[in-house]
Formats: sequence, structure tokens, C-alpha cells
Amino acid sequence: MKRTLDSLVAQDYQNIEIVISDNASTDDTQLICEEYQARFHYIRYQRFNENMGSGENFARVLRESNGIYFMWGCGHDLWSSNYVSECVILLQEHAKSVVAFGSSSWIDQNDIFLKKESGYTDTRGMEIIARYFSVFWGNVHPILGLIRTDLIKQYPIRSIVGEDMVALSYLALHGDFIHAPKASWSRREFRFESSYKERLNRYHGNEQQVTRNWLDRTLPLARLPLALVSTVLKSDVPFTVKLSIILLLIPTLPVRHFSGKRQYK
Repeated sequence: MKRTLDSLVAQDYQNIEIVISDNASTDDTQLICEEYQARFHYIRYQRFNENMGSGENFARVLRESNGIYFMWGCGHDLWSSNYVSECVILLQEHAKSVVAFGSSSWIDQNDIFLKKESGYTDTRGMEIIARYFSVFWGNVHPILGLIRTDLIKQYPIRSIVGEDMVALSYLALHGDFIHAPKASWSRREFRFESSYKERLNRYHGNEQQVTRNWLDRTLPLARLPLALVSTVLKSDVPFTVKLSIILLLIPTLPVRHFSGKRQYK
């Protein structure tokens, strides 16, 4: 946690606020966060007395944010000191952009880089349908990039498996995703799941509490297609574009699902 906070307070972008939502941690997180809050006037620390699930925790920091741009940050990750400033520059230069994100890499618990790679999706110049499916087939890392606050605050955060994909599809319907090659982000890998089933079981656990009822535990992905289609239908894109995306999305979803499972074989 200290390494993560050090990485955030080291950002060279001056006009920044850091909102910490502690989802009823049981380790020394509270003491660490209170120490940093006392040292830095722009850090605000809040704590849930009981585990509210990852969805509510993510929603809380978004509600509490005040800036023009917003970024979720996980409590184990690290960022280059120019991460925010580089992304701000790109969002300011490109009026049609909605998300800017740096190059990503994976590190272990000792900050050693892993032999695991993640690509990026820069959608500048793409027509909306191409942009939507480029994001749909890409990884979900841009959800942890810098996002236009007014846009993401209009998005209704759900507590479902695949919510990050739904949020990205929502953003893709509104504008471009821009890669910031001069900025970097290190995502810490502390889960080493050997099967797709183990990955889904993550959502049943006490940490995330995404699948809380019998239906979600039995069919954890059941609500994902409905959420994706609903997001398209509620968007402001032309009807012909909505229809085209949905007609392409329905047969593509099972292909995307089985493609995700293959990486564990």
C-alpha cells in the first residue's frame, strides 16, 4: 500500500486529489492511509465498516471525486511520475477522446517484471462500430486510465461479473481511447489462477462479493450480455448503429467467452 501511495503522490501533475476508499480492510491499511492523509492535504481517506463489495467501493470514490478527469487506482499498482500529466495532455488535445492510458506491464510482489504482456487499443480514426469492437476484443486495462469525469459519472456501476467490460463498451460508444506511450503503469499480479473456473470463483469470495445471490453464483455471466445490450440501446448513437452493434454482438459474445477460456489451457 505504501508503494502505491508513494507512486501517486509522486505524480508531476500538480492539481490532483486522491480519494481512498477502504473496504473494511483487516490489515494495516487504515494506519497507512491515515498517515498519508495527515501528510498530504489533497488525500481524503474514507472507510467502510463492513465489506460492501468491489462494485460499491469503486462507485464510492467516483461519487466523491471533484476533478475534470478521473482515474481508478488499485491498491497494489505503480505508475510512472508522468502518468497523469501525459494523459491530461492527450485528453486536452483530442476533444473526441474519452479515455487516455499508458503502457502497461505486470510485476510480482517484489516489483519484478513478469513475462506477461498486455497490448493497447488506440481508436483514433476509427468509425464507431469498429471502435466499439476494438475495445470489446481488447483487454480491460483502459478502465484504469484517465477518464472524463462528467461522462463516467453518468454510467450506472453494477455489481456483475464483467462490469469493467460493460463500462468500457459504454465509453467506446462516446469517444476515442488514446494510448499514452510516454506513460507507464505496472499492474501487480498476486493472483495465479490456473483455470477459468478459478477466475470466476474470485467473484464469489469475500473480497469482491460480486455474485451474492444463487443465480449469479450458478450462472455468473448471465447478466453480462443483458448489460452490454442495454448499454447500447440507451446510448445516443444513431439507431442503425445500435442495431448493427447488437446484431454483431450477439453471435460474438460466445466467441469472446470461449476465447477467454483458452488462455488457461
